Amino acid sequence: MSERRDNPGRKPPADDWVRAGTLEELKARRMTVVRGGTCPLLVVHDRGKFFALDNRCPHLGFPLHRGSIEDGILTCHWHHARFDLASGGTFDLWADDIPTAPVELRDGALWVCRRTRYADGDAHWRNRLREGLQHDIGLVLAKAVLGLGGGRTNHRALLRDGVLFGVRNRDGWGVGLTIATALGNLVPALPEEERYLALFHGLRRIATARACCRVAIASRSRFAALAGCLCSAAGCAIGPRYATATAPSGRC
Repeated sequence: MSERRDNPGRKPPADDWVRAGTLEELKARRMTVVRGGTCPLLVVHDRGKFFALDNRCPHLGFPLHRGSIEDGILTCHWHHARFDLASGGTFDLWADDIPTAPVELRDGALWVCRRTRYADGDAHWRNRLREGLQHDIGLVLAKAVLGLGGGRTNHRALLRDGVLFGVRNRDGWGVGLTIATALGNLVPALPEEERYLALFHGLRRIATARACCRVAIASRSRFAALAGCLCSAAGCAIGPRYATATAPSGRC
């Protein structure tokens, strides 16, 4: 039996639980959808254990009960994103994790908590923000900005994470960092419905700048290697010196 709680030392209130069915019914169906607090919950029986997860694929919302399960892995049949049943963790960076819910056995029936949470708890969206910046994935960044309040609460903390990431991962002050710094003063003056877009585009410019930096380093490396090979083949003494002079330093 798999059991997860928001706080291991404190059980959710009694009215936060919903009866999913008897063990025999759930085993026969293998996948069952029940009503949760803010989302439908998917109850799964797999290899002698029960699990409960948000039934919406975190990629684009496809109902996960229409997917398949094998070896403890749930696969969405829309874009084939894969998730670990026990933790909700994804095997595909672009898909995001699934929040899970605690389950409990009572008198031959399974009860599921209506509330879900991520395996990494409150740090989830900050972790996703960092991953979106590292890999320049717009969808991940957009979800992280929304998950962190979309600028309605503490927009400065969100921008601080983006600026620190930009400073630590590139040499020099670029357009993305300038935009993010200006947004620190501008966001409070924007209508609430526009703050999210402003923050997203500012952070996306930081991510894009880092991606361009990586491409430039790789291009210089390939060009230097090619120049060295051509000049060596031609018996030119300039090639090795040029290749050494243009070798990337790892920073742009």
